[in-house]
Amino acid sequence: MAVISGERATSRAWNHDIAYHGVVRRAVPASARDLLDVGCGRGRLARALATARPGRRVLGLDPSREMIDAARAANQGIPGLEFAEGEFLDLDIPPESFDFVSFVASLHHMEQAMALTKAAEILRPGGRLVVIGLARATTVPEKVVSAVLTPVAWFNDLRPDFDGTRDAPVVEPLPGWHETADMAHATLPHSHYRRRLYFRYSLRWAKPRA
Repeated sequence: MAVISGERATSRAWNHDIAYHGVVRRAVPASARDLLDVGCGRGRLARALATARPGRRVLGLDPSREMIDAARAANQGIPGLEFAEGEFLDLDIPPESFDFVSFVASLHHMEQAMALTKAAEILRPGGRLVVIGLARATTVPEKVVSAVLTPVAWFNDLRPDFDGTRDAPVVEPLPGWHETADMAHATLPHSHYRRRLYFRYSLRWAKPRA
């Protein structure tokens, strides 16, 4: 897995994950001060979250030392931004430590229900969780929809700013759309699940206030 330079890491590159960074950023509560990006890779999203509003403290977490080294090299001197190496499910994080938690193309690398449960526990009341996850079509109707949307995805892959490098290997087989949605709704009642392009889905959940 190649470590890219700091210049490349902070460029206006585009890929299937970066395409949804705006969805994540717009979901952050204005009052959020402590944010966690799980599976931060090279730190693009963590940097955007940290620089969007003064006073934020953003922690980018990734199990890969290579990715953390690249993230630190590319984002030196950003106030409130830190990176740490570690497996999310293995870390001892005190309850109600964060106002916002995000997973972008990282949840499917873990036991998903356990990861969502832990994310809910470490959120403060009123905090928000956003997932941009990967799933696949497993039913006939889903496969028909995927076939219709595939040309759109291929067209966007021709963009001159397309960055096809991956921060982590893709797990195969990906979970199915219905399987993922059912798991999310069972784990986080009142969560909002939406299927999106590029085999992605978004999941949003707000922790009830006491």
